Amino acid sequence: MENPFSYTSIVEGDSFCNRQKEKDDLLSFIINSQNILLYSHRRYGKTSLIFEVFKKAKRKRPKINTIHVDLYGTLSEKEFVAAILSSLSQIESKAERLVSMLKNTVRNIKLGWSIDPISGAPSGISVSFDSGYNEIMLDNIMGLLDRLSQKQKLVVVFDEFQEIANYGQRGFEKRLRKNIQLHQNICYIFCGSQRHILNDIFNNKNRAFYKLAAYYPINKIETGYYFSWAKKLFSKKNIEFEPEIIKDVIFRCENHPMYVQQFLYFLWDEPEISPETLNKIEHKILQRHYHEFLNLWESLTANQKKTLKLIVSTDGKEIFYANAIQSVDLKSGSQITRALDVLIKKDFVYKNKNYQIQDVMFKKWIQTLL
Repeated sequence: MENPFSYTSIVEGDSFCNRQKEKDDLLSFIINSQNILLYSHRRYGKTSLIFEVFKKAKRKRPKINTIHVDLYGTLSEKEFVAAILSSLSQIESKAERLVSMLKNTVRNIKLGWSIDPISGAPSGISVSFDSGYNEIMLDNIMGLLDRLSQKQKLVVVFDEFQEIANYGQRGFEKRLRKNIQLHQNICYIFCGSQRHILNDIFNNKNRAFYKLAAYYPINKIETGYYFSWAKKLFSKKNIEFEPEIIKDVIFRCENHPMYVQQFLYFLWDEPEISPETLNKIEHKILQRHYHEFLNLWESLTANQKKTLKLIVSTDGKEIFYANAIQSVDLKSGSQITRALDVLIKKDFVYKNKNYQIQDVMFKKWIQTLL
């Protein structure tokens, strides 16, 4: 039987764990054309959740059209527009109509596309601008989305939306907001994982996107949901083991969605399952991430490294006490404050009552291998 757990790609179907409330909430927002800021820490499964919600939206009658725009790596307004153009094949399956629609909307563009050999539908579009980019193109493409939504309700997801903070075009956010706030039959979902950047975009009174979307954080999945889900999947392989085994996996991963999936993926292929098996798998995961974590560690200053060690040793509690500071050879609380400012901005650390290292396995790597 194929391994049902997945940790390197979009998770769907039976491999997707719960999130029923989140799916219901997001579908309600979509139906009512409410804009949402969907935030979580990295690798919490935001994109997988989006595609699960898309399935529900497409089953609604009347049907709701869905567009997922991946902004990761975009560096400019031009690339933002190109990303939207490239995503339109998700709602237009006929290549001829798609090309005609785009050429009538945005002039002076060159389109290239790949065709699915089975369905004959365009499976990917590349966009280039023949005579340079003009700011009017943003208005044109957003106007096209508005016209499409007048025929059929539309949800547009801008994934990794924090990338727009790096665009250098003057007035981009104001021009984009001007378009979005006029669209009555579109739900815009802005996704991202860099909280401090997203907070500034949507909560800074001096920014154009101030209060344009309702904040909807995605949290860890509760142990009970994980337990029943994992037990059901393992039952298909007729594997029996003590319930505490699954609970131990969830505890070791601190309910982190991607790491729970990864841990269970390796557990699935084990001939025997015991507490010692879990130790072996945890070691395997740490070894597989070794070079990734080493690169992260080496990108930090000495004081930032000491601050991470301090958080690990104190579990993020009372880190400004003199004895705690001295335990990692720091000289003052101000050194910790400066280090924390950078670590939080880089999403290494977040504060939830106490300071915590965001990546569960990175924390374990510091504990066990340094």
